[in-house]
Amino acid sequence: MLTELALAKGGKSLELRWSDGQSARFHAMWLRDNALDEATRSKGNGQRLITILDIPEDTVIEDAALSEGDLSVRFAPESKAVRFPSAWLRRNAYDRNGAHALGWTGAEVTRWKKNDLQGAVPRASLAEASRDPATLRGWLAAV
Repeated sequence: MLTELALAKGGKSLELRWSDGQSARFHAMWLRDNALDEATRSKGNGQRLITILDIPEDTVIEDAALSEGDLSVRFAPESKAVRFPSAWLRRNAYDRNGAHALGWTGAEVTRWKKNDLQGAVPRASLAEASRDPATLRGWLAAV
């Protein structure tokens, strides 16, 4: 649940803090581009309905408030009001604390090494994958 909110840089970004102390910044343009309203995203499948070029380049956060632990934002110059669930913001925060070594990947990622690359890369014959759906599915599942 969100507990603190601070606008920064004249509305070009905001800083949020959750009840467990974690914090993150979000830029106005990123929030507007990722808005969850029906004019920006398809309600049925979440597909983006606009491009970044549809958003005014002088977009800023005109007003922001916390409501029931979620974030409500009004963007200028559109006067567009959008609500972001706290959990969605947490999952999609790009400004995370914690440093990782260069090349770090999560445990769920299979890392290929130079010595075993040839044997690790999934392979399928183009001719076989083109005519046999099971072969194509197997290859796609492996990549």
